[in-house]
Amino acid sequence: MITEKKEIFDYLPTVEVLKLLTPGSLKQNLAKAVRLWVILRSLYGGKNDDVKLPLAEEFTFLEWRNLFFIDAKKHHSRDSIPSLHDLECRCSRKLIDWLFSSYLRLDKSQWCQTFRKYYEIESVELEKLLLTGVGSSCQENHPGNKQQASKRFSKALTDGRLFAVTSRNLQENDFLALVNLGWLNVKQKNGNDVYTKIDEFPEIFLSSTGNYLEKDREQFTHEELSAFNNSLSQPINGVQRFFIHTEYIIHPHLYNHVESLQQQLKQIWQQEKIPFIKLTYRSAKLYQDTIDCLVYPVCIYYYQRAPYLFAYGQIPRPEEEDAWRQINWYDYRLDRILELSVLSPSRDELDKKYHIPKHLIDKCWGKYPPSPNDIKNKMSEAWGFDIYQPEELLILRFNQYFYANNIQGTERDEMFIKVDSIKVQTLIKSKLTSLPEQKYLISQVKSYKNSIYCKINYRQNDNNIVMRLRAWGPNVEVILPWSLRQRMAKEITETYQFYRE
Repeated sequence: MITEKKEIFDYLPTVEVLKLLTPGSLKQNLAKAVRLWVILRSLYGGKNDDVKLPLAEEFTFLEWRNLFFIDAKKHHSRDSIPSLHDLECRCSRKLIDWLFSSYLRLDKSQWCQTFRKYYEIESVELEKLLLTGVGSSCQENHPGNKQQASKRFSKALTDGRLFAVTSRNLQENDFLALVNLGWLNVKQKNGNDVYTKIDEFPEIFLSSTGNYLEKDREQFTHEELSAFNNSLSQPINGVQRFFIHTEYIIHPHLYNHVESLQQQLKQIWQQEKIPFIKLTYRSAKLYQDTIDCLVYPVCIYYYQRAPYLFAYGQIPRPEEEDAWRQINWYDYRLDRILELSVLSPSRDELDKKYHIPKHLIDKCWGKYPPSPNDIKNKMSEAWGFDIYQPEELLILRFNQYFYANNIQGTERDEMFIKVDSIKVQTLIKSKLTSLPEQKYLISQVKSYKNSIYCKINYRQNDNNIVMRLRAWGPNVEVILPWSLRQRMAKEITETYQFYRE
């Protein structure tokens, strides 16, 4: 009889989690660690995990093998590496795809950055490791470690396929490792190994991850803040010593409404096929007009002052415009969502009643629907929160003392790329067609010889950017784009009128 286990293995394959699944260095054992992670999903995964197998509490290796692979008896014999016999078989998937292309959707660049914090390895070598499971071993980031770089990885994966290994290897190495790590119990029955699922995950795994698993830390978009929170979030000797102060501008009379929306969205995201929804939204950008938007909901971000629902589909637009003229991301502030209703799961009804384009339905209900990682990637591409806005080059002039105290040596130092004044003049000539405007800006640049010039891509018309530039006051000047420079000048002039004596 198949029963549902209390524990669910839905951990992301982060570097920290994989390190707990194999002894020694991940540089030698990455493929094995990822295989163990996949096998654990097949045993203890949630109901929406496509890797989860309908196994009984007690099972044999052959029962697992025959469910996990396609035509396993023919192609997955004990001592032969399976050929690429069926593209739908799990043995066809590559290591790199298991890590970064599953429904769990890890961000590859962030994963690689974390890997290199633990191990000294060049980017090219790490890419080779991800593609083949083989690479040169390098000295780890631990004082006193004398391990030589001459050591090699184990045999390369065939075509990089994670499960292109023999059944003997899986049973005598991987399943044995799970037994030794406490993830399975085993007993002999009629001369065969019979495995039994566990009710509670190994204490060493739970204690190492604690309540601060990477999947929970993903709530923090800043990695170092996440680490800070993990270190100090619990009371010390019974006293809470760490606090996060944030501004929250939602009016108290809307708290229940916002909470109700959150619960609705939570129920929606628990469904295997996330439905489209209709939002009745009061848009500040449309001067408080109320409009309906049909969207695919993705996640909630708390940003600076309020929670926002990120969704993909229609965006707020004047009623006279074609509702499907532009399909894009949009951030809907929760307290401005007046009503949320779930649409039919029928493709025909979505098409005929709501006129949702087929390509949008295919995208959202396809193999790789819009995900929170897509939003993270968009945010990393340009400065700003409004990811639906187009990117544009921003050139700033900083007071050198302000730059030294507020930009240099901070995370902003990586965001703002320094450029010399000659390069700035070249950019002015290439971006502006008006000769008077070119001449004026070039004269400005030449008159501030000791200033620091920086460039960065930003999101056009993002008010958060404008507010930041205003806050920096006379310590920063917008050189380009000309339109933003004119906006800053106009608003500063209007503000000045209030304070004239």
